[in-house]
Amino acid sequence: MMKKCLDKKIVELFPKFNSKDEFLDFAFETLGYIKNEDFTEENKINFALNIGLEIVEKFSEEEREISIYSMLASKMKNGRNCFEFLAENGKFDVLNANKDIPEILVFDGKTQPIFDYKECLFEKVFVETPLDTDKDGKRDLIAVYIRRPKETLKGMKVPAIYVADPYMLTCIDEWYENMPNVDLDLKAFEDQNITAEDVIYKGRERNLPLEREKKGEAKTSETEEITLDCITAWYNYFNSRGFASVYSAGVGTKGSEGMNCCGSEEEKIWVIAVIEWLCGKRKAYTNKTDNIEIKADWCNGKVAMSGKSYLGTLSIAAASTGVEGLKTIIPEAAISSWYNYYHGNGLNMAPLGWQGDDADLLTGHCRSRDLNELPTLKQQADDVIEELRKGMDRENGNYNSFWDERNYLKDIKNMKASAFIVHGINDWNVKTIHCHLFWKEMEKYNIPKKMILHQGDHIYIHDLKGIDFNDIMNRWLSYWLYDIDNNVMEEVPEVLIQDNIDISKWHTTYDGDQVEYFVSDNKLAKIGDKTEKEVCLKDDIDSTKFDREKKNFEEWQKDMILDSEIEKDYRLIYLTDELEEDLRVSGDITVEIEAATDSKTGILSAMLVDLGEEKRATVEQYITGNKKIYLGKNAGYMEEKDFVIEKEPSPFKIISRGSINIQNRENNYCKKAVEENRFYKYSFNMIPTDYTIKKGHRMELVILGSDVEITTRPKKVTNYKIKENSIKVRVPLIKK
Repeated sequence: MMKKCLDKKIVELFPKFNSKDEFLDFAFETLGYIKNEDFTEENKINFALNIGLEIVEKFSEEEREISIYSMLASKMKNGRNCFEFLAENGKFDVLNANKDIPEILVFDGKTQPIFDYKECLFEKVFVETPLDTDKDGKRDLIAVYIRRPKETLKGMKVPAIYVADPYMLTCIDEWYENMPNVDLDLKAFEDQNITAEDVIYKGRERNLPLEREKKGEAKTSETEEITLDCITAWYNYFNSRGFASVYSAGVGTKGSEGMNCCGSEEEKIWVIAVIEWLCGKRKAYTNKTDNIEIKADWCNGKVAMSGKSYLGTLSIAAASTGVEGLKTIIPEAAISSWYNYYHGNGLNMAPLGWQGDDADLLTGHCRSRDLNELPTLKQQADDVIEELRKGMDRENGNYNSFWDERNYLKDIKNMKASAFIVHGINDWNVKTIHCHLFWKEMEKYNIPKKMILHQGDHIYIHDLKGIDFNDIMNRWLSYWLYDIDNNVMEEVPEVLIQDNIDISKWHTTYDGDQVEYFVSDNKLAKIGDKTEKEVCLKDDIDSTKFDREKKNFEEWQKDMILDSEIEKDYRLIYLTDELEEDLRVSGDITVEIEAATDSKTGILSAMLVDLGEEKRATVEQYITGNKKIYLGKNAGYMEEKDFVIEKEPSPFKIISRGSINIQNRENNYCKKAVEENRFYKYSFNMIPTDYTIKKGHRMELVILGSDVEITTRPKKVTNYKIKENSIKVRVPLIKK
């Protein structure tokens, strides 16, 4: 347990008490509780104990400290933490008043909001990267925006929370107006003789110009405040608690030099260049022309990275380099391998709702730099897109050296930073395969880690009811960036996973034991005799309820999943008996099928489904508390939110799904020819998850051809014969 004690200077800010009644009267008034409204004279002792106050009989210095500590650690009537409320309102300002160099204030193992957000400096500098991606003979300068407490002007050194955000200086939406058509047939390939060695990214040579020669030095580089897109007010919380926030959109974006290229090695280089500047190992300038150098001498040399989606992805990218000074990352809904984001198992499998998306579109979308700045930029921009499209190879769909360059998982062994993963179980944009595989890689190398999995989709949970996320993150960052000994590694569980049945419940275990289900007497079972017969399956999208024009995905889902007693030639359905107890699925789900086809190529897919009427939690949110989450001194607030529960019961929920190109039966990087009507074994993973199927429901396995929401949608009809005794699904289960 962390020792609970107060600095004597804090204790001296409060009165001396001669009796417990004096203390309680003072504490109740401070906490906002009113006699005869919240408590009575007769029950005030019990009331005090219930709100966390320590009742002492005598008030020695030690007992006085204990009682004041208990008051400061208690919740006020308005729901606020007492210490934070007093800090925001200036109670502790006097502690820094006469210090030459101001200091943070620590209480309960966390930094406290004593720094005024409105008085923070907002600066803009240009970090010199070891790149020349626009080939102009000069190292690329990237614009970096900084917000830091004004106390750093007096010599106070603070850590930095850094966000690499390619979206933050506007994007070009036109890139997504005409995404590639996915209503097309797969190309059939002859045997490819590609080895694992062939797909390894081996780097490339670069011509690097000399560093600029500085012409002078500056201490600050203040600039007018601007709005930064995709940056949440959450960082205000930490500015008020003695952290700087640092933002950069990187090469090829508005105000910066260079040419961006999504997921490339150059992207990692510009991202870590900012960290290197913060740690005194790289130069930055006040503008792009005068060569007036500015140092981050206000930084204590410790950096965290955070952010959602692409922002969190770049924190994993940076950590995978092992860059010095990066102490921890908080990747939220982040990509750990770009192939797993846009593709999988030899198929184009973009995020749900974004079929056709790929690295070329994201690169163009984020390229906010004015391409008229240099005569050759437009042609260079076109060349980058052309190279991306060649490397992506959507016609093929294989993993290759292009995707290996964009695979951070292979470099996790280099990590020196800890990680606190945050991911939505229902995120079908950045799917949970990303956090799951990242978690597993860190496990191999004993990297300090924790993880929160929530019931949302592609969201931040800074404002989520039921988990004090900001408090946990404050403890985490206080430990890693300020070396505050607060037992966060011991007291915060390694995993916190929100339950789908009761969203107020959080599990502290993850990744269950694999249990094999197979087909027995037309059911999904763990015991019994396997069914010995062949069944037929037709991949014929146009014979299903799916309308290519309307894209009626919900109607298609219902047609695929419900009415299991009705035979439909475009699906196979196997159900367990009604469950006699709740069944918690947690981790990797694997499907095995032995099948033959009348085609030289094709797609096989599977879904795991919770079948049963239930009012389920949705990913939609509603406000549960106005101005509930205060961020700090003049730092604003957030509304508290929670997930909406369905008003009417729904008949099912897709737990997970997966697909494979049948030519990639051996691996994801090499296609093998398929002989017509010859049986082959196929094994593929569904998306990892954590989901509890309720007692009385049934677990359902659906086998189909193309998954119209995720894969390419062929117009060609492909017929399969499947050996029913080969069908297996391995499900990771955690027992109560």
